[in-house]
Amino acid sequence: MKKFFLMLMALMMAMTAVTAMAEDAAIASPSAADVEIAEISGFVMEVLDESILLTTRDGLVVEALLNDATVCEGKEIAVGDFITIFYNGMMTRSIPAQITAEYIADHMLMGVVSEMTETGFTLTFGEEIYQVNAEAALMAGIQDGMFVTVYHNGAMTMSLPAQVSAAHIRGQELVGTVTEMAEGGFILTVEGEELPYQVALKEGAMQFVQAEPGMEVIVIIDGLVTASLESILVNATEILPLPAVQEVFDMAGVVTETGDGFLMIENADGQTVQVNLSEETLFEGKEEIEAGDFIHVAYNGQMTFSIPAQIAAHKIGCYAHTGVVGEITEGQFALDTGLELILVNATAEQLTGVETGMTVTVYSNGAMTMSLPAQIGAEMITATETITD
Repeated sequence: MKKFFLMLMALMMAMTAVTAMAEDAAIASPSAADVEIAEISGFVMEVLDESILLTTRDGLVVEALLNDATVCEGKEIAVGDFITIFYNGMMTRSIPAQITAEYIADHMLMGVVSEMTETGFTLTFGEEIYQVNAEAALMAGIQDGMFVTVYHNGAMTMSLPAQVSAAHIRGQELVGTVTEMAEGGFILTVEGEELPYQVALKEGAMQFVQAEPGMEVIVIIDGLVTASLESILVNATEILPLPAVQEVFDMAGVVTETGDGFLMIENADGQTVQVNLSEETLFEGKEEIEAGDFIHVAYNGQMTFSIPAQIAAHKIGCYAHTGVVGEITEGQFALDTGLELILVNATAEQLTGVETGMTVTVYSNGAMTMSLPAQIGAEMITATETITD
């Protein structure tokens, strides 16, 4: 395994083509006599407990066997991802062919395309900017202003902006329900859209799920859209299943900075995280977020490796109740907001410094009992000066 990782590091440095970095590393590449490393890339067709089914661009179907020694880096592997697998070069002649995965790289970036050239484009996600190098075939259908997903091998230069080499680019997507099958494709209804989409499967389109009426799917299109009086015509390059249940992660923290399209927070682990906002981000509770507020961020679990780390917010919850402290008992006090009386449950540490008659703001996770009076659990309490955090 040690030899494997030495070889992997040498390979990754070669991919980046950054001479200075290669010289600084001072790690000699193992010779072929020491270890044989093979690499295969492709689309994830199925994720099982002990293996991953992969289809390469050439149409080769491979089952990558997993074991306790398999190292996975990047995001959680999902159907449709374009991944790179390193193995020992041994592949069975079975159908499908089998390999034993030693290292799996599943790295992706999302953002808005700008400044397109023949060799790539700029990708912007919040305050983070990347230079994406890509072959012309991968950029077919990609346009300025389009939100895309870029899969890469994990190698990233230390330049400003950082550079990556695209292994696969997933363009504009439509999420909807298949209403009926049609010649060469199907009809897709998208919520909020007046006209349905007539989806034609482009030659060589990757179908990670077989569309049928009533199924919810994600359709990746080539960027060309033709509207008629009855429907909108699009060409599909990929058909992906819509996850039945999307896992939602929660991160809570204190806002340290607000900006155009982002918030900076310090979470419970003391980590500084940039929370990127979009037009789809929902807000609950307090309408205008300010520095010092305690918030909950719902996101998809993906976090960049940048400094600071970044996440994309699905929802921001700032559940703040401001009022005058009333009767204080062990582990609880009454809060008169002027509109209602709330019982606040708090720890002894949180109650330190809280006194009757003091005006405070209590931040909670949004849960409130239906009792009279209603009760909440304090996560942070602030007054003119912070009492506890």
